[in-house]
Amino acid sequence: MIGRKSGDGSQQLQEFVSELTANQGRIRAFLVSLMPGSPDVGDVLQETNIVLWKSRTRYQPGTNFLAWAFTIARLEVLHHRTRAKRQRIVFLSDEVLELMAEEVPDDVDHEAYLRALEGCKAKLSDTQRELIDLRYRPGFTLEAHARETGRKPSTLRVALMRIRDSLRECVENKMKEHPA
Repeated sequence: MIGRKSGDGSQQLQEFVSELTANQGRIRAFLVSLMPGSPDVGDVLQETNIVLWKSRTRYQPGTNFLAWAFTIARLEVLHHRTRAKRQRIVFLSDEVLELMAEEVPDDVDHEAYLRALEGCKAKLSDTQRELIDLRYRPGFTLEAHARETGRKPSTLRVALMRIRDSLRECVENKMKEHPA
């Protein structure tokens, strides 16, 4: 346990702080993947860090710090969503959030994954990029966008599916080319 023994407590505390600081980028990237387009990622990261710090005595040195931190981060996103629902802010459903969290394995370098995603997104046409950005904007509905653009919702669904498939394939290829 960190901080319990005076002799090795400081070493365990140093190990915890090292893990926490070394993984800040990955934790942030993980949060971005769970909260696409949200301006609240920094706030949730801060809350996650507070919980990690308060829970530091439960972390077992030598175990997978990142998996433990991601679990706490996922819970903090859910807490944030609960608070946001009270404020009438619409986010992705809990089911979609969980699916997105499971899609990216814990051992993936999330910063590299996000860089690959941004690079792939840059290759999309302006129209495709706009549709993807709109899709993950709070309050977006496909039906309303279809009315605004004069397109059928089914056409937009197919377009989104094709864009996502294209992005997934591009990201996978980039991650194979430049593994972490």
